[in-house]
Amino acid sequence: MKRFSMILVFAAAAMLLLGGCAAKLSQEDQTLLNQALEASVSAKASADRADAAATRAEAAAKKADASANRANSAADLAVSAANQAKASATAAEQSAMKAEKAFELSQQK
Repeated sequence: MKRFSMILVFAAAAMLLLGGCAAKLSQEDQTLLNQALEASVSAKASADRADAAATRAEAAAKKADASANRANSAADLAVSAANQAKASATAAEQSAMKAEKAFELSQQK
């Protein structure tokens, strides 16, 4: 985009230089030259805006990628916590069974 806008600016400058060296332009040719120069300036402004928008979009994409990575890490932590909770529940259940068995044995004596 920048290369295209620079080419347009140089082309416009070359037209001005050639226009100064050449014979006097007719009013119609001068109008066309002015329109071409205005179009060149407009194209450069549009290219600059597009470049700025692309930069913003790239920054937003990087932020989204970082957020996705953080969400993935959080999900991994949640899975790990769930696994630990399950292991703790299993251990608690086994302890409760042992306690119940010990209670039953103590009642039998």
